[in-house]
Amino acid sequence: MAGDLSIAVSIAEIALLCRLSLSHFVRAFSNTLGVTPYAWFMRKRIDHAEALLANSNLPIVQIALECGFSDQAHFTKAFVKATGATPARWRRAADRGNRMRRAP
Repeated sequence: MAGDLSIAVSIAEIALLCRLSLSHFVRAFSNTLGVTPYAWFMRKRIDHAEALLANSNLPIVQIALECGFSDQAHFTKAFVKATGATPARWRRAADRGNRMRRAP
């Protein structure tokens, strides 16, 4: 992973580091990537959570905290919005898929 996703990121601070106003930074970012900085960062957190769910036995609450969510409820709400499934349901489906790929 490129960085620590559990750290709170301020879009205003990033804009300042880029020497742009907040509105100019958000507009340029959105025009370039097609999503707002917040949506991009949330997608990165969800992608990381999916990898942890599929490839570890960590408890969901620990995955939530490692991905920067304040608690498991916040993580579940964001995960369902992004994927359409709860983290537990997504993990079970990923586990079934992994077993099917390993079968001869």
